Amino acid sequence: MLHFLENRSYKFWVILTLIFTIPTFYQLISPGFFFMQDDLQAMRIHQMFRCFQDFQLPCRWVPDMGYQYGYPQFLFYPPGVYYLGALFHLLGVQIIDSVKLMFILGYIFSTLFMFIFLKAFFDGESKQKNFIYTTLPAFFGAMLYTYIPYKALEVYVRGALNEFWSLVFFPFIFWAIYQLISKQKLKFLLFLALSIAGLLLTHNLMTLIFAPLIIIWCISLVVLKKSWRVVPKIFLGGLLGIGLAAFFTLPVIFEGKYVHLESLLGGYFDYRAHFVSINRLFVSNLFGYGSSGIGQDNNLTLSTGQIQWIVALIGLILSPFLLYKQKNIAILIMIFSVLELGVLFMIHQKSSFIWEKLPILAYLQFPWRFLSDSIFILSFLGAITAFFISQINKNFAKIFIITVLIGILVLHASFFQPKERFGISDKDKFSGFFWEKQLTISIFDYLPIYAKLPPNKKAPLLPEILEGDVNFISYQKGSNYQFGEVKVLKNSVIRLPLLDFPGMRVTVDGKVVEHQNNDCRGEEFCFGLITFNLPTGSHFIKVKLEDTQVRTIGNIISLISATVLLFLLIKNYGKK
Repeated sequence: MLHFLENRSYKFWVILTLIFTIPTFYQLISPGFFFMQDDLQAMRIHQMFRCFQDFQLPCRWVPDMGYQYGYPQFLFYPPGVYYLGALFHLLGVQIIDSVKLMFILGYIFSTLFMFIFLKAFFDGESKQKNFIYTTLPAFFGAMLYTYIPYKALEVYVRGALNEFWSLVFFPFIFWAIYQLISKQKLKFLLFLALSIAGLLLTHNLMTLIFAPLIIIWCISLVVLKKSWRVVPKIFLGGLLGIGLAAFFTLPVIFEGKYVHLESLLGGYFDYRAHFVSINRLFVSNLFGYGSSGIGQDNNLTLSTGQIQWIVALIGLILSPFLLYKQKNIAILIMIFSVLELGVLFMIHQKSSFIWEKLPILAYLQFPWRFLSDSIFILSFLGAITAFFISQINKNFAKIFIITVLIGILVLHASFFQPKERFGISDKDKFSGFFWEKQLTISIFDYLPIYAKLPPNKKAPLLPEILEGDVNFISYQKGSNYQFGEVKVLKNSVIRLPLLDFPGMRVTVDGKVVEHQNNDCRGEEFCFGLITFNLPTGSHFIKVKLEDTQVRTIGNIISLISATVLLFLLIKNYGKK
C-alpha cells in the first residue's frame, strides 16, 4: 500500500488528506440543525445578511439583536467568517446550512493548510526528497491536527465558529513565513499579509495568544537560515496584514470604552474558574457536552490529545541524536517543545500569577483557550517526530505512522458528532420561540454604555411620544438606520426604538439636530435610547450610524493597505 502511495503526485496527497478529513464533518451534511452552546452563529449570519441588504459595509451595527434595539455587534466581535457565511446565504444557501458549511470548511481548510505547511517545511529542510521524509510526515501531522478532541469540542459542543476558524490561519501564517524566508519571493509576502489579516478578522484574542508563536517562528528561521535581508519583507507583510484589518481592529482598541465589557469578565466568564488539571490535560479521554468551571458539571473535554503529546515527547527525546544530521529541525523541535510547555503552563492554575500581572488576559475568559496554540504546536512536533523516525529506519517509520493514525481514530473519531439534532429549517429558526431566544442571547455583550441595563422587552415598532402629539405617516427600520415621515401637531419629544452610540446622527428634514440618551421617562431602567425634539409641522426624520474619526481612519488604512497589496500583486504577476 505504501509503495503505491510513494509514487503519487502532490495533488493526489492533497485529495487523500481531504478524504481522511470527511469523518470529522460528515454528520453535518444531514438536514436540520444541531445543539451547540454558543447558539448565536445562525443569528450572526442572519444579521450580517441584513447588512448586505442595506449595503452596510463594513458591517458594524446589527438591528435585531439587543431585543431589536440593535447594538454594535460587528464593531467589536470579529466579522470575518460571517461575511463568508452571509455570502453563502446570498447565493441561496439556507442560513442554518451556511453555519454547518462554515464548520465543514473550517475542518477542510485547517487540515489542508496544515498539510501544505508541513509539506513545504519538510521539502525545504530534508536533505532527502523521498516521500517518506517529506510527504508522509506532512500527512501524519495534518491528521494529528485534525483528530484531536479540542477540534470536536469547538464545533460539536461549543459551536465556537470564530475560534474554530482561527485554527485555519495558524498553519497558513507559518507556511507564508517559512516560504518567504526560504524563497524570498514577493507572492509569499502577499500571502503573509492575507493570512494575518484573516486571523485578526476571525478572532482577535486568538491573534493575541498566537502572536508570540509567530514572532518566535520568524526569529528562529531568520537566525537558523541567516536570512537577515528578508526581515524588512516580513515586517512589511505583517504591517500590511494589520493594515487590512484596521477597519475592525482600530475601533476595537479605541472605542471599547463606549460599551459594557464587564459581562465578558465576571461570573461564569471569570478566568479563575477555568484552569485545567494535569489529569484532564494529559490523561483523561472523557468527551462530554457540559461546561467547565467551579460549580459546573465539568463534563467537557479539555485534552491536549494523549497520543499527540506522547508522540511530540518522542520527537524531543530523539532530537539530540539527530542534531548533526538535521540541525535546523532538531533545534526547532527543542524551541517549540519549550513553547508547548509554556502554553500548557498558562492553562494550569500555577500560572495564575501571570494572569494577574497581565490584565488583558482576563478577556480570554478561559485559560484552556491556549489549547488552540497547544494542538498546533503538538501537531507540528508530531510531524517532526515522524520525520526523525524515518531518518533512523524507514520501515519502522511506516509502522509507527500507521499505528498512531489508527490510535487517534480509535480514541477520538467518535467525538465528532453532535449531542442532538433538530429537524428545523430557517423558517423555524427565525420565528416563534427560537427567534425570541436569539433576540436576547448575550444581550449585555457590547451593549452601549448609555444603557444602564439591557432592554427587558422587545423594541416597539414606532418611536414613543414623550411629549406633544405626533402622527407617524410611515416608519421604516434598516440595519443601521431608521427613518419616517411624521406630522407633528404641536411641539413634541420622541424617543426612538434605537440605542444611542457614538456616530449616531439624527436629521430632521436633512438638517442635523441634537439628541439625548438620558430621557428615561416610563422606563424601569434607563436604556439610553435616542431622544430628540420635533417642532410643529410635517417632517422627514432619519437616524443613521455614521463612521467616527477612529472608524474613518481604520477604513482609510485598510483601503491603503489593500491598494498596496493589489499593486504588489500586479507587480509580481506582471513580471510573468
